Amino acid sequence: MKQIINQWFSFISVLSIFFIPFINVARFFLLIWFISALFYFFANKEFNVKRISFIWILWPFFLILHLISLIYTENLSSGWFDIEVKLSFLVMPLIFMAWNSSATKPIDFQKLKFYYIIVGFIISFLLLIRALYLYVIDSSVSHWYYNDLSYFYHPSYLAMYVTLAIIFVNERLLFHKQKAWMWIMLIYFLIFLYFLSSKAGIIATAIVLIVSCIYTFVRLKEAAKSIILLLLTVLFVYEGIFGNFRFQAIDTSIKVATTDVKTYESNAVRILVWKTGVDLIKQHVCMGVGCGDIKDVLLSEYKQRGMEGAYEKKLNLHNQYMETWLSIGLLGVLWLLFLIAFPLWLAIRKQQFAWLLFLIVVAVNFLTESMLNTQAGVIFITYFYYFFLLNDIRQDYDTVFASKN
Repeated sequence: MKQIINQWFSFISVLSIFFIPFINVARFFLLIWFISALFYFFANKEFNVKRISFIWILWPFFLILHLISLIYTENLSSGWFDIEVKLSFLVMPLIFMAWNSSATKPIDFQKLKFYYIIVGFIISFLLLIRALYLYVIDSSVSHWYYNDLSYFYHPSYLAMYVTLAIIFVNERLLFHKQKAWMWIMLIYFLIFLYFLSSKAGIIATAIVLIVSCIYTFVRLKEAAKSIILLLLTVLFVYEGIFGNFRFQAIDTSIKVATTDVKTYESNAVRILVWKTGVDLIKQHVCMGVGCGDIKDVLLSEYKQRGMEGAYEKKLNLHNQYMETWLSIGLLGVLWLLFLIAFPLWLAIRKQQFAWLLFLIVVAVNFLTESMLNTQAGVIFITYFYYFFLLNDIRQDYDTVFASKN
C-alpha cells in the first residue's frame, strides 16, 4: 500500500505541470494533490516539525499576517473569503515538502519545463483557433486582441503564464543544444503576446529578452545567439510598446485622470485608483485596514471622491504592493518584498537564469495587478515559487551526493 501511495504521489506531482496553468481545473487538481500529499506523509511518517526549514514557512507566514488582520477587520465574511483565496500559501509548501522527500522519484526539472512549454503552446493555440473561428463569423478584429483573445483568462495573468514559457524556451536556447523549432516557438509566443496586448506582459517579456541578450553576450559569449536575440528583442520592444494601441493611449489617459475623476477609461481609472491608494495608505501606515475591510474602504473612498468608473467596476488597487500595505500594514508589504528579494538573491548567487527571470516577471506584474487577490495568481505564483526552490534544493543535494562519491 505504501508503495502504491508513493508512486501515485510521484505521478500526480509530475502531472501538476500540465494542470496548474488551467486555472479552472487547477483548483480541483490542487485539492486532489494536497490530499495525496497528506496520505503520503501518513504512509511514510515523513512529516516532522524539525524538517520544517525556513523556506517552507515563507508563504505560510504571509498567510498568518492576513489572519492576524482579521482581529481588526469588521467585514469578517470578506476577510475569510480572502483567506480562502490565499490558502495556497499554506497548501503549496506542504505539497512541495512531500515532493522533496527522499521517498519520491527523482525529479527531472528540465523535462517538466519542456512540458510547460508544450502546455503554453496548447493554451495559446486553442485561443488563436477560437479567435479565428469568431473572426470568420463576424469579421471583427477585436477577437484577436486583449480580453477577446484571452477568453476565460484575465489578459495580465495569461501574459504572465506565456512569459514563463518564453523564459523556459530561452533557457533551452541558451544552455542546451536545440533545433530550429525552438526559435520558432520563441517567435510564436512573442507574436501571441503582441496580440494579447497586456502592457505588463509586454514590459515583463521585454525585460526577459533584454536580460537574455546581455547574459548571452557577456557570459556565454555566443555571437550568433546574441545577434538573433537582439534582433527579436528590438523588434518586439518596438512593435510591442511603440506600435501597440494600448501603449499609445497612455498620454491621453494621464490627461484624462487629471481632469475627469468619473472616467471609465481603463488606464485613467487605474491612475486615479493608485492616487487613492497612496492617500489611504498614509492614513493606515502601520496596521492597514484589515484584509476583510480593504474593499469596503476603497469603495467608500471611490464614492466620496466621485470616481464613478472605479466605484462601478469595484476595482482593487491594481498594485500588489499597495494592496498588501493597505490590507495588512507595513510588516505585510515588507514581508512581500522579502518574499521576492530573498529568492532573487539566491538566484543571482547561484546563477539560476530561469529562476531570476521568473521573479523579475512576478515583481513587474505586481506593479500593475493585485495578483494575490485571485486564485489564478496565488496558485500559479506559489507553485512556481516552490518549483524553483525545490529545483535549487535538489541541485544542492545532487552536488553534495556527487562529491561524496
